[in-house]
Amino acid sequence: MRFDSYHPGLNLLFFVAVIAAALAWNHPVFVGVGFVCALIYSFALKGRKAVLFALVALVFPFAWSAWFAYNTHFGITNLGETIIGNRITLESLAYGFVQGAQISTACLWMTCVFKLFTADKVVYLLGRVSPRLSLMLAVALRAIPMVADRTHRIDTAQKAIGRGSGCGNLLDRAHNWVRRVSIIVSWSIERFAEMSDSMRSRGSLLRGRTAYSLYRFDARDRSLVITMVVLITICIAGMLLTQTAIQYNPQVIFNRMTPLSFVFYGAYLVFCLLPCVLQITGEWHFKKQISHVEPAEAPQGMFTE
Repeated sequence: MRFDSYHPGLNLLFFVAVIAAALAWNHPVFVGVGFVCALIYSFALKGRKAVLFALVALVFPFAWSAWFAYNTHFGITNLGETIIGNRITLESLAYGFVQGAQISTACLWMTCVFKLFTADKVVYLLGRVSPRLSLMLAVALRAIPMVADRTHRIDTAQKAIGRGSGCGNLLDRAHNWVRRVSIIVSWSIERFAEMSDSMRSRGSLLRGRTAYSLYRFDARDRSLVITMVVLITICIAGMLLTQTAIQYNPQVIFNRMTPLSFVFYGAYLVFCLLPCVLQITGEWHFKKQISHVEPAEAPQGMFTE
């Protein structure tokens, strides 16, 4: 039930929508909702590993706001002056802070994308468009760890015979480096030639070839995509009714909040929280099932003296 277990097309639809909204809508309510939801989902996916980037994302809007207000001058609410006499206004400070929050929100969502989209999902999505492009991407993704492992093995072998990266004087080190690069390039060309012959023998270049995948669009995916489309439609309706619009120059002006405005805010909040709720619910359901599983009894006669 976790969000990453749904169809990759739904994952792509969600992240395209939230990143586009984070960059396009500069209304403080929508910016704040997107930032908080992206931060929560980042912690839900990465745990303690997300702390450092979260701190950077929290500090960045303040730093960007100070830099923007110092270098860009508009607005009517004067707060002070720079060294050369330019005004620092509340409007430029607020607009810079919102811009910084938008950038931080988009970056937080991108960290979730990198965590959620595995190589097989990327290959599947590209394979639906072009099977050949999917095949080339699969080969490239497979080649990166393969070449890295081979490089480590070559470097270890060279060190064992006194030709490592730190052996000898500067000229010897340069010669050892050139030798290692030559070995890696020669091995890579030979390996890719073998892969090319293998793929050609399996019909990789035949016309009409399709991409194989294990992903299927089932009833669970249909219910989620209907929910997402409804929420996106409500948010777009709010944009058409100028509920996402705000003016910062020469002063901060936005539409009056009405009960209908909170409907749009709530729809955007629910949409951004969807993956986090599914993630937490899925993990809780999995732990609950594990706790009810009784350990298998050992056959009689085993572990006896």
